[in-house]
Amino acid sequence: MPNQVSVIVPNYNHAPYLRQRLDSIFNQTFQDFEVIILDDCSSDNSKEIIEEYRNRPQVSHVVYNETNSGSPFKQWAKGFDLAQGKYIWIAESDDWAELNFLDELVSTLNQDNSLALAFCENYWEFGTKTERQRFCFSERTINGSRFIKKYQSFRNRIVNASSVLFRKKILHSIPKNYQDFTCCGDYLFWIYLLEKGNIRYIRKHLNHFRRHSFTTTTKSTTSGKTFFENFYIYEYLYNQGYVTPFIKLRIFTYNLDLVEIHKQDLLTNKSYFECKNMWVSPNKGFLTKIIQILARDANICYESISLGAKIWRILHLPNTNIREKIHKQKDSLKIND
Repeated sequence: MPNQVSVIVPNYNHAPYLRQRLDSIFNQTFQDFEVIILDDCSSDNSKEIIEEYRNRPQVSHVVYNETNSGSPFKQWAKGFDLAQGKYIWIAESDDWAELNFLDELVSTLNQDNSLALAFCENYWEFGTKTERQRFCFSERTINGSRFIKKYQSFRNRIVNASSVLFRKKILHSIPKNYQDFTCCGDYLFWIYLLEKGNIRYIRKHLNHFRRHSFTTTTKSTTSGKTFFENFYIYEYLYNQGYVTPFIKLRIFTYNLDLVEIHKQDLLTNKSYFECKNMWVSPNKGFLTKIIQILARDANICYESISLGAKIWRILHLPNTNIREKIHKQKDSLKIND
């Protein structure tokens, strides 16, 4: 009989962390799982460490790539093809888990067949410093599409794959193009899963998310890849109706600001102007400029009210100086008839 959980460990040059990662899997209080270890042509001594665990009875596959795949999400997909479990846990090779991680999340999914996935809270590990992160709402179950619209549309709120357990049966019904991404494929992958079912947030800190000083995310941002891939995702969200025109302007404004923050690195990588032009809104009218000011200065989100009501509410928020900012900038705004 297949195991309840397939644990996929995609590794690339994480030898210093592998033993802690693998030990935190094999010592789980819940033991009905298989382990699939995938190495993406590491150049460190990862293979030597992986071989120490090969003969564990839970290990069903150890796969070494002869050449690097170029994308962690291609490794994910390879693991999915090998997985036999009812649920899948992508246990990133540099993270580690509390020993009751699987007990808590398997129990959660077993109790509610409407759930596509469940995720827990993270400890963020910065070398010798640990921070307890906390999501913005209490523990509960949320409709998947509502979660996309309210929480996932502005940025990826499921920040670490190691904190998630999801149903394998959903995989056959989602698009596969997340595999073509190199840095933001997880963002798109969670959206696809959420379109198929509900999500449960578990407030307990059960996962340790290791934060490095020079991560794939950092490299992808400074090279421009993050801006290109996120643009595709935001266009998908808008076309599917998860993002209103007002929120789309907020997203465009936010990303233009990020492009400017990383301008020097993007110039070095010869991608600054392409990134900037991608995120410039095609709408140049007076109303659009007003909305862009509101979007930049008001850190709020109203999804279910009309555009006029959004502007009215923002202008009448207490303790804001938005009206003053608009007044000061009115002479610089050009009205396009």
